[in-house]
Amino acid sequence: MKKVAFLTSLVISASCLAQAPSVSSAKIALDRGDLIEAKKYIDEAAVKISELSDEELGLGRIPKLLPKYYLYRGNIYNALYSNPENTQNAYLDVVKESFEKCVEVEEKNGKKRYSKDAIAQLPNLGSDYVKLAESLNFNEGDKAGSVKAYESAFSIREYIGTLDTMTLSYIGFLSQDNKDFSKARGIYEKLIELDYKNITWSGILIEDGKRYPFPDKKTLDNYISSERATDAERSESTQHEIYIQLLWVLSELEDLEAYDNLLVNARSRFPKNDDLLKMQLQAYLDKEDYDGALLNLEEALVSDPSNALYLYNAGFIYHQKKKDLLKGKDYYARAMEADSNYLDAIYMLGLMNIDQSNVIVERINKLGRSEKTKYNAFTKEKNNELSKALDLFEKAYAINSKDEATLEALKEVYYKLGKYDDAKRIMSELTEL
Repeated sequence: MKKVAFLTSLVISASCLAQAPSVSSAKIALDRGDLIEAKKYIDEAAVKISELSDEELGLGRIPKLLPKYYLYRGNIYNALYSNPENTQNAYLDVVKESFEKCVEVEEKNGKKRYSKDAIAQLPNLGSDYVKLAESLNFNEGDKAGSVKAYESAFSIREYIGTLDTMTLSYIGFLSQDNKDFSKARGIYEKLIELDYKNITWSGILIEDGKRYPFPDKKTLDNYISSERATDAERSESTQHEIYIQLLWVLSELEDLEAYDNLLVNARSRFPKNDDLLKMQLQAYLDKEDYDGALLNLEEALVSDPSNALYLYNAGFIYHQKKKDLLKGKDYYARAMEADSNYLDAIYMLGLMNIDQSNVIVERINKLGRSEKTKYNAFTKEKNNELSKALDLFEKAYAINSKDEATLEALKEVYYKLGKYDDAKRIMSELTEL
């Protein structure tokens, strides 16, 4: 029995010794800058180690050799990835796996001889993954690959104690773009739970003089204190965007109850945000709750009485939904006063003049042949309404000469006023759209 045990140990030791030359040769080749040779030797070591059993990996010299092997393998593939002549995106995953294995093995052994070096390289590895993610997304259009790279960056930074919420938000945005709405929902909900402000920090890297985003202020401060970056900048908070994106995702998932609850919460947190106001207005309109929509607008106008968007929407609801023409016209006019170039309000006021001219035409059509005096009075009134409409539509045209609705209205008014050349000109412009 003792002889058998001795022979087994001897075989394991011999197997262990067979790994060392490949690892050492790989390190020597790396030190002299021969990356191809270094890769060859470390890959040979990888093959030999992969052939060892779980039992062998727990005996003899293997635990001592493994951290060294994983560190050197990570260093070699990191150098390969950083070299333009040899780089492959897959190499970065090998670096990550190798450094993680190095740390894992030494944690089991209770030692940190090689893992210290591996851990020290993790911040740069996280940055490399972010750069890869950006390249995959913006240069190659590979959103799925970009998500994977961002996830690797996030997990690395999380391991070293940095909660990179900015990168997490990118994963959410890209997952949404990929129509992975369930994943996007989970990420956005986590960001809201973390009270993520969506504030970005950026600085100019000394090595290339270009401005880059940083995961947080702490990381940027470290770069500046070590003279690797300068000119720190902080963006304004756009926290509301996370709520808006989550609302779109909930809409896609058709979770209407969650949508309504979040919308109420978002409006209370960001009462002046126009996008959220529009979404809540649309929610009220979808339910045909016009009173609720108007109440919402009136509350918004208390704090911002000259907001043309709020005034226009109130006018639209009174005009189109509640058929209160006087209030509708009043709110449209107030919107124009707040913003003299508010195209929608100008157009709707002109449309109201056309509608009124049509009402007068109906009165004219009911007149008898002997009622010439009334006919002339009504005709003058009709033309007066059309002239008012024309003034408004020409003003809208000056703001945007390519707006199809404005061109259609102009053509109609010109025709009704007998301005046929102008009507033909507008008709020609419409055909060119």
